[in-house]
Amino acid sequence: MPIDLHRSDKTFVITLNRPEAMNSIDPDMFDQLTAAWAEFEADDSVHVAVVTGTGRAFCAGRDLVKSVADEKNDWSSRRDEGRLTPDGIWKPVIAAVNGYCLAAGLALALGCDLRVAAENASFGTMAAKRGIVAGGGQTQRLTRYIPFAKAMEMILFAERIDAAEAHRIGLVNTVTPQGEALDMALSWAARLCKNGPLALRAMKQAAYEGGMDMHFTEGMKLEGKLYAEIMKTADAREGALAFAEKREPEFRGK
Repeated sequence: MPIDLHRSDKTFVITLNRPEAMNSIDPDMFDQLTAAWAEFEADDSVHVAVVTGTGRAFCAGRDLVKSVADEKNDWSSRRDEGRLTPDGIWKPVIAAVNGYCLAAGLALALGCDLRVAAENASFGTMAAKRGIVAGGGQTQRLTRYIPFAKAMEMILFAERIDAAEAHRIGLVNTVTPQGEALDMALSWAARLCKNGPLALRAMKQAAYEGGMDMHFTEGMKLEGKLYAEIMKTADAREGALAFAEKREPEFRGK
């Protein structure tokens, strides 16, 4: 199977599993990734997702070998029918980047909220070298997530940067020794799962919709609306009660 799924307590782990092709995305993987995001979104028993890859790559992008051999294998022509990235899913998602993270693989990592990179990871859009446009949100997210001049370097030169540089410019949150990115991502996921799941979702929504898409005043209104909604939940009451009683909260997502 091109994608493996398993649950680790409240964490949903998605593993790209085509190591012989550097986890490049073919139609089967794209369809399974679409289904995986839908499963994660619908399953209330999991609060955080971690996405990673097997072998020497996180994901090397679209499978160009298959696409060139038969245009029916170019899933990008039906990108709108599926889901490469977890857009619109308000649960937190962490990318554990091991090795190559290129093109559509970079788009996938950028679509996650947090990025943990192994020291041997490398990042690149690669599109200009192929005579195409960097899709899947690469042009839009890079120009918002990192300094504009560095984003334009990555987009226009289409050259890879290493994990240290990715961390320096704010593309990734942290860098781990080789082979430890997944463990770090899972430990981060476990930490997130201790927080109020409804609060996390509301704040992610406020950050993306308000911070990215709205004027400041409108963003503030959205934040206020979400704040008021969460304050009515049992989880909000439990958080305050646990603080007063000097114990760990037991959030139930209600």
